[in-house]
Amino acid sequence: MSAIAGQLRAELVLVLRDKGVVTFALFFPVLTVVFFGYLNRGGTVGDVSYASFLIAGGVGMVVSSAAFENLGVTLARQRDEGILKRLGGTPIQPWKLVGAKVLTAAGLILAQTLVMIAVNVVLFRAQITGSLWWGFVTLLLGVLSFATMGLALAGLCRTTDVAMAAARALSLPMQFLCGTLFPLETMPPVLRHIAQMLPLTYFVNAFRGAVLFGGGPAEYARDWLVLLGCLAIAFVVVIKTFRWE
Repeated sequence: MSAIAGQLRAELVLVLRDKGVVTFALFFPVLTVVFFGYLNRGGTVGDVSYASFLIAGGVGMVVSSAAFENLGVTLARQRDEGILKRLGGTPIQPWKLVGAKVLTAAGLILAQTLVMIAVNVVLFRAQITGSLWWGFVTLLLGVLSFATMGLALAGLCRTTDVAMAAARALSLPMQFLCGTLFPLETMPPVLRHIAQMLPLTYFVNAFRGAVLFGGGPAEYARDWLVLLGCLAIAFVVVIKTFRWE
């Protein structure tokens, strides 16, 4: 455990020193939510306020950007710069390194989630009318699934530039098409079909159902199954593609 704790501290320092990661992965989702929340203040989506609807979308943006823009790209960069090679010469085992990276991403996502909820509640009077418990459990599933997908992306990409391009190609469409800012029902059919192929759609739907309506795995079985399937497939890819150099 001491090895994981030490690596966790090192990962946090590396993340906070990277101004690009801090700017894009940490502040971009919050600024986007504030912008759209202000434009649609007082609006409603069905029986809930737009601000309440926006909570799950903002958290979804945080999860996807942290997993792909932060975790995946950072791992690829450390491999290209020889940092992973040097770590490979130490007693730390691969699962401990990966565990520290996932825990780092999870900590950042949880902190951003609290900020996201606070912004919507304080600025736009959003309300959480569902289950905090199922919301937390769904968030953990989303963090594990997307963090593993971020690691898989790094393993599949040969260089940092390729990983960065792939991360943005995946993350940016998901942040705007997956029911994050607007209901899927209001989108053109083509965009709805694209959204249904993106995993963030299922996380946002499950998380929104939990925090607004108290729904768990029974009520949102398809969403949970998709996320669990993504987690399982990405885990296999990580095992097959992880390398120190």
